[in-house]
Amino acid sequence: MVSVQEVFLLAIEMDMVHLAHRIFWAIAEGLVTVEEDSDRLDAIDYDDEAISKMVARNQLRIGKIKLYVAETTMPDRFAFYYSENVLEAHALHQDMFREKPKRLTNASHLMPKLFHFDETDAADILYFHRNKVVAYPYYLGHARAGERVLARMRA
Repeated sequence: MVSVQEVFLLAIEMDMVHLAHRIFWAIAEGLVTVEEDSDRLDAIDYDDEAISKMVARNQLRIGKIKLYVAETTMPDRFAFYYSENVLEAHALHQDMFREKPKRLTNASHLMPKLFHFDETDAADILYFHRNKVVAYPYYLGHARAGERVLARMRA
């Protein structure tokens, strides 16, 4: 079984803009969940006009905004950023925390993962959370290695 989430992630990674937006539309409309078998996508009556509008404005911002993770000077602590490029994420980290990150990595493979946000006490898939952000680059928070709990820290 291949899940809807796996097909969605593949569509994003391969820049299959129309397919990614079709799946996103189906999820947003509640016609399918990310855990379901991807075969369910074949049985959906898609609203091609709505999907075409989403594609035209690239609502999912495929290829533009990525997730970057900065290794900080604190042991086993990583800072998460949405940014168009690594330089913006690097500059934001330096501005906010007055330190150069040890390493900054494109971690877009984590976008379909569910993370808990301490500040709001809510959980969200990072890909969907990104669509709620208005301006980039954007600081999401810090997390310990191997954990999916993001806590916003102050410099």
